[in-house]
Amino acid sequence: MRLLTTFLGYLKWHYGKALLKTFALWKNILVFIFNFFSIKSLIGNFYMPWKRLADNYPENFNIKAYFKTFLTNTIMRIVGMLMRSIIIIVGLFCCIIYIIFLPVTLIFWIALPAIIGFLMIYGLILIIFS
Repeated sequence: MRLLTTFLGYLKWHYGKALLKTFALWKNILVFIFNFFSIKSLIGNFYMPWKRLADNYPENFNIKAYFKTFLTNTIMRIVGMLMRSIIIIVGLFCCIIYIIFLPVTLIFWIALPAIIGFLMIYGLILIIFS
């Protein structure tokens, strides 16, 4: 009788409190992935130069120096946009892969007690009939 009570308590926990906490955990992991790649921050400063590398424009007007500074700053902004784009794409790809695998883990979590029971019975059959 005590074994049955323990088993029913486990099932109540498994499909009740643990399942709700698992959903909260999945949400936290998704927020972690989003923050790990700093997607919001990267979108916010998308057009900034890479690593804040930029030249200052000359004080006196020199067309050659002005053009050189403009070209350098433009190249640094393009490099920054490309690098941020790559990081944003990788971060969103990781989020999408995580979201795709959530139903698989949910199915596994729901089927876990049956899998454990099947493996226990299968192990006993192997021990008895081997």
